[in-house]
Amino acid sequence: MSDKTSNYLKGASILAAAGIFSRLLGLFFKIPLYQMAGSYGNGIYANVTNIYQLLLMVSTVGIPLAISKMVSENIAKGEYATAHRVFKLSFIALVTMGCAASLFLFFGADWIIETANWTAESYPAIVAIALAPLFISICSAYRGLFQGFEIMTPTAISQIVEQIVRVILGVLLCWIFVANFGVGMGVGGAVFGATAGGFAAAILLGYLYRTFVRDNRRLLKKRTGRRQRSNKALLKRLLIISIPVTLTSALVSMFSTIDSFIYVTRLGLAGFGAVDATIMFGDFSNAEILINLPLILSGTLAIAMIPTISRSYALRDREETNKKISLSIRIILLVAFPSCIGLSVLSYGIFDLLFPGSPYGAQILSTLSFATIFMMLSNTFQSILQSIDRFRVPLINLGVAIIIRFITGWIFLAIPAINIYGIVLSTIITFVYLTVANFLSVRRFTGVRIDLFHTLVKPLFAAVIMGLITFYAFNFVSSIAGNFLGLVIAFVVAVCVYGIIMIFIKGITEEEIGYFPGHQRLLVVYDRINRLVPGRKKPRKRR
Repeated sequence: MSDKTSNYLKGASILAAAGIFSRLLGLFFKIPLYQMAGSYGNGIYANVTNIYQLLLMVSTVGIPLAISKMVSENIAKGEYATAHRVFKLSFIALVTMGCAASLFLFFGADWIIETANWTAESYPAIVAIALAPLFISICSAYRGLFQGFEIMTPTAISQIVEQIVRVILGVLLCWIFVANFGVGMGVGGAVFGATAGGFAAAILLGYLYRTFVRDNRRLLKKRTGRRQRSNKALLKRLLIISIPVTLTSALVSMFSTIDSFIYVTRLGLAGFGAVDATIMFGDFSNAEILINLPLILSGTLAIAMIPTISRSYALRDREETNKKISLSIRIILLVAFPSCIGLSVLSYGIFDLLFPGSPYGAQILSTLSFATIFMMLSNTFQSILQSIDRFRVPLINLGVAIIIRFITGWIFLAIPAINIYGIVLSTIITFVYLTVANFLSVRRFTGVRIDLFHTLVKPLFAAVIMGLITFYAFNFVSSIAGNFLGLVIAFVVAVCVYGIIMIFIKGITEEEIGYFPGHQRLLVVYDRINRLVPGRKKPRKRR
């Protein structure tokens, strides 16, 4: 593996570790929230955070990426002063957009509740999170600068600080407010944790930025003899880079926002009141956060793979480009199949442990988990298309997907026998379409061909066997030693069974293992198991 790829992996691993930790803290946060506010409180929380996430995608995703890219480009040319100027201009733009989003939430709270037919108890939560977009916008500007300089630690630390403050303060305020003012105010307290976390992260990043500027004062004034680009030219390039990414992220976030705005009305036609509908949606949101956990790893792997695909494509090396695209697909499916089947077979045990008494959650998770495969694949194909400079294609596919999501959700939710599972079916259908559409686009532009037996059949076979053994292992152990120990043993069994089967059937190669976090230790295990297989060559010694 090249030094550049190794550096990408190192940076990706730092951000992945922070991302995993943050997601786990987010999961931990949902557990006490459920214990204090129940499925109804979780439903209110999901309502508010879905629209908040959409505004966040619009105001903070594309520009930070553009900052990182433009800063990196100017550093490569020795234009450190211009790189710093890019940050300053972007900072103003992000703060402006963050202010607009915050004002919309604060003054538009009543309109949002009325339009979506949410219960009135949603109001405190909307107001409590109103300032969060402003603080996160500030954080995004600083993170874009540091990532452009390939300094990943400030981003990782600030994410962790943000989540710790969010969880601790959110849980504390929820506990106090639920006991004294009811569920609506309790969720408002929980949501305020996100605002406080964003504020704390902004303060930390501001301090780190000042330290960075102080230590690199001369470097940041360095220029070449070339003519300097005007602020107008820099802003124009910033928009060219950021708009496609912003639109893509916003369209993805619109899936959840559409669900939030239509479920109360459509479930009402199916015979469910607003409170019952919110309880259902709360259970769906808990299942959704669980299926999002495997997406962290797939996102990390994509970060590691996409730059190598971009380089090969830029060099017009079609064979190498297609080889890396095939490799990225295989790696994603190595994770997707066991994640999907594992979550499905253990869904009841997971919900009984984390969200006991949830009326709909376990059944939702057992079905929704099958969307994991298509989420991972569609995201990967989307990243591949972007890496070969086909930015418009994912946007078009996402635009069609939004229509599919709205129509299917609108129809299925109003059918009494389907009710909340209408969102589950809508999610699966939407991501199946995105997977197919994005893959066909990748194949059209690259001509890539997939080895179906190695890429699909082998990991699927291993995952199905793993799922059967894991299911019976969990039922056996949990009946004797309880739910918690049953899940722990089932998880260990799942990892061991899947790994051993994949090695025995040659379903995974050393090259593929090399892209996983902790690959050096995994390769040692791979070699040891490989020695046990009759007829296999002895692995070479590793340094």
